[in-house]
Formats: sequence, C-alpha cells, structure tokens
Amino acid sequence: MVFHNDTLYIAALRGSSILGFNLESGNVQEVVSDFGRIRDVFIKEDTLYFITNNTDGRGNSDETDDKLYRVSIEDL
Repeated sequence: MVFHNDTLYIAALRGSSILGFNLESGNVQEVVSDFGRIRDVFIKEDTLYFITNNTDGRGNSDETDDKLYRVSIEDL
C-alpha cells in the first residue's frame, strides 16, 4: 500500500485490483483492474507503479504476465 494526496492505494492481490481509499471523504473506489492479481503498488511523483503476479499457479496466467506497469495518477 502507498499513500498519496489524501488517498491510500492498496493492492488487492486476491481481488485483482488496486483500491483507492480517500481518507478525507471516506470514499473507496477500484482505480485499477483487469490485470489479474496485483502484488504491489508504489508511487513516485505523480506515477503509480504496480506489478502483477499471475504465474504462481493461483491466477489465470498468460505469457505476458508478471510485469511492471506504470500509470499516471491523473488518469485514475
């Protein structure tokens, strides 16, 4: 999990998404999905990085799995 601008971003490995918890408003939303099992999140400046973990035998793996992704926070 990582904190950025009043929002706590959490990798939901089993839930296959990244959840954003706005600590000021109390709102929760799914900010990233459709990548399979998401193992970890990290934010540097205004970029969110995350890795997938589907080739461990628990998710639906694909030859393009277990990658590092980056997404602009503004696009969430």
